[in-house]
Formats: sequence, C-alpha cells, structure tokens
Amino acid sequence: MRKAILLLTIAASMLTACASGPVPMQAPKLLPPEASRAACPPLPLLESGALTDLLTNHILTAKAYHQCRDRHQALLDWLEATDELR
Repeated sequence: MRKAILLLTIAASMLTACASGPVPMQAPKLLPPEASRAACPPLPLLESGALTDLLTNHILTAKAYHQCRDRHQALLDWLEATDELR
C-alpha cells in the first residue's frame, strides 16, 4: 500500500512539473506609421461653372486622390511587412 501511495505521489509531482512553464509573453502592439493612418481630406468644392474653375477643381481633386492613394498603398505595404514578421 505504501509503495502505491509513493508511486502515485511521484507520478503526480512529475505531471505538475510538465504543466508548469514560462509565463506566456504578449505580442507587442504594432501600429502603422502615423502618415498612413490619416484620413483622406474632403474633395474641394466647385466654386462656379467657369472653365478655369472646373480645371482648377479637377487638378485639386486629382492631387487629393493621389495623396490618399499613396497613403493607402503605404498602409498596405506596412500590413504586408508586418504579416511577414509573424
């Protein structure tokens, strides 16, 4: 009977040794660059129907689009790079 209790005690102590381990680490939070987190600006409003105003508005709208597209692409590139780290 004593041998059985001794064997059970040894087995139990060995099982608890396997269950313990290092404390799991939390992964650091990765934030995208500040510039790529900025919201896209509102599109410029048309002041009048004059041809020069239409042309100016078109140029400003295209510029705003390209800036927003570049920020979005930078965010996608960052996401791809952080995906490779995992």
